[in-house]
Amino acid sequence: MKGLLFLSRLALICNALFVVCLVILNTHDFIGSQGVKSVVIILGWLLAPFINLAASIWWFKRILHKRLINLPVWLGLTNFLFLLFQVFKHFILPS
Repeated sequence: MKGLLFLSRLALICNALFVVCLVILNTHDFIGSQGVKSVVIILGWLLAPFINLAASIWWFKRILHKRLINLPVWLGLTNFLFLLFQVFKHFILPS
């Protein structure tokens, strides 16, 4: 159970970095360090959908099997909504 909580928290951090990547994409580059910018782009743009997908599948699998979920509902729903937005942004609106 601690694995799902860790993965959900990691997905939430990656989702926040995804939002930072969208801000960088639509405005000017405000991150000065090249190393920090690289980490933000890799975690937010590339890894966030995959980590989010794994956390959402694990969360829904626990719900379907009616097992105890020691995870805040807002965290699971937030990650799932971010997953839908990421799929929409990456695959439906490629630009």
